Amino acid sequence: MKSILLATAVFLFSATGLAAADSIEKADPVTTATPMGTYTTAWLHLSKGCPRLDGKGASAADVPLFLGLREGRCVVAWFAHPDLAGQRIVWLDRATLSVDGPALKGELKGRTNLNWGNKLVHDYVYTFDAKLDGGTVTGSFTATFTPDQGPKVELAGKLTGKVLSTDAARKGNELSAGKNWPHYYGDGYGLAAPTCGVRFVDDLALARPVWKSEAFVPTGYGSAPDSRYFDRAGLTDAGGGSSSPVVVDGRVYQFYYYPRGPVGLDKAYGKYETEADLVAIAKRLFPNREVQQRAAVNHFRTQADEVVVCLDAATGQTLWKTTLPQRGNNYQTHKHRGLFPVPLVSGNVVYQPGTTGRLYALDAATGKLRWEYPNTSPMPYTAKQGGVDCHAPSPVLVGDTVVFAAGNGVVGVDAQTGKKNWEQPLWTRSSLPVWKGSNRTLVLATDRDHQKKQDFAVAIDPTDGKVLWRQPVEFLTGYTFPLLAGDIMVGYSLKLDGVKPGENDGLAVVHAYRISENGLEKTLTTPPLAPIIDTVGMSIQADRVYVTTAAEAFCLKLDSGERLASAKGVGGARTQTAFLADGRLFVQPEGRHGKQAFLMADADPKNFRLLGAAPWLPPHSWTTAYANQPIVYPLVDGRLFVRGLDAIYCYDLRQPAP
Repeated sequence: MKSILLATAVFLFSATGLAAADSIEKADPVTTATPMGTYTTAWLHLSKGCPRLDGKGASAADVPLFLGLREGRCVVAWFAHPDLAGQRIVWLDRATLSVDGPALKGELKGRTNLNWGNKLVHDYVYTFDAKLDGGTVTGSFTATFTPDQGPKVELAGKLTGKVLSTDAARKGNELSAGKNWPHYYGDGYGLAAPTCGVRFVDDLALARPVWKSEAFVPTGYGSAPDSRYFDRAGLTDAGGGSSSPVVVDGRVYQFYYYPRGPVGLDKAYGKYETEADLVAIAKRLFPNREVQQRAAVNHFRTQADEVVVCLDAATGQTLWKTTLPQRGNNYQTHKHRGLFPVPLVSGNVVYQPGTTGRLYALDAATGKLRWEYPNTSPMPYTAKQGGVDCHAPSPVLVGDTVVFAAGNGVVGVDAQTGKKNWEQPLWTRSSLPVWKGSNRTLVLATDRDHQKKQDFAVAIDPTDGKVLWRQPVEFLTGYTFPLLAGDIMVGYSLKLDGVKPGENDGLAVVHAYRISENGLEKTLTTPPLAPIIDTVGMSIQADRVYVTTAAEAFCLKLDSGERLASAKGVGGARTQTAFLADGRLFVQPEGRHGKQAFLMADADPKNFRLLGAAPWLPPHSWTTAYANQPIVYPLVDGRLFVRGLDAIYCYDLRQPAP
């Protein structure tokens, strides 16, 4: 069997130098790829198949290994064990492993490095020799890990497992119909999942890995390279932005970008004058592997292809992938400080903002481009020092108008044609929820008077873009808040008295306003709750609002602010995330510095407490946002969909059947 090039090893697909942008009349055409052939999956158990590579001993542990097979050939692998996860990165570069009649034989070849800053890489080779009998796998394996420096590590052992047909893999993993997380904020605008009646495990350590996506998804900013240490690209690949996945009708939709075009000097990289200079530097940094050299050079390319990929939520297989060439800004940074576009899926259409103020409408079933705004034949984007042109996470659809925020304003676009209906200049940097009154529907945006340091809530008529009212508010508007539940809009501010530098940024205060067609009525300002670091987590469901501070979570009545309960040890810092699902509160304590962890609490005020050993560190390579807007993880029908460093990962949080 010839070795095959894997989707996960995208270094080898890296763009080479192109002509200068001003010599190209228009960007390349949009393409949609639909993988051909049957997709199957396998879970193997490798006895003593996970080595210790940290220099602390030679012991080996058992490891679960997930395989995705396209037409019987392995195209994705996931060693789901903590010793090969977390900050450690494991790349699968080539595979000859395949199913051939009653046999599963071949090799997996790749690399692993200890963390994003460690240049010591181990090359690994796993060789499999197993038999299949009715889907059951038995056999043996050998493995060799060869470091750039130091002794080899060699393993051998028995393997068992199952190869699952598509139907078998889907059985028990399909999501309930009509249960969706269609945009950044979940089921509504409160960062909450749809109610599914799920009984969750009582400890996230019992979460069961389901799949790793067939599609490669580049790393988020929290573990991405930066101009200060661009050599990290040779370890993590180029950053692809920090968009969150969304889940609709049993499908997962994910947006990202990937470097394209010539290297450029309009970024802050003046000491590297030509692509040849960069290639020479990359060869000195990574003399052993061309794959790492190409990734380091890609860091400096001026354009990016913008990509939307659609996955089957039950199996992780790719259903389609649409590439919008040269539309994006190849903004490579570790510390992105702004917002980032997340798709909205509604009425069998994916409405996807881009990184440069563009908006795309794709058929949700096929990925075919319906229209793109502002033009259908754009020039290749010319990179400018700056960042991402996004000022609200997801668009909203009101009637026949799609509303999104970019270019220092809010824009209304015809949902059928992509023609601009109106534009309203506002300094909005927050959520963009829709409020439905008895006589009219409003899109709620924000604005700011920088001289007076005053924030405003703004009501826009989605039919013509006119501002119906603009009122001062006390909550902060520079993040993804405020949230919306029914007629109540909720945000937070900081009480700055008693701030302890290095320990906290202030005390969290929650504010709520009742919305009407004529304006806002303030209904709630809480006393200071507790110290925070950076920001709070906040989620709303029914008549309750949950707020997580640095080390304590609060459950408050939405209408009065009455404190129903509090829980110690539930909280975090650095752009934490909180979201609700079926009576549980979930928290990612830290959303910036590349470490993924999750806490889970019983959301019942009568039993509000942390559940299980905390925090749970999922067994895949991690990534985070490092932005004002953290990555959000859809939790639908008991399945948690997590964006990792190189893929989407699915975990089952449901209690097993007896």
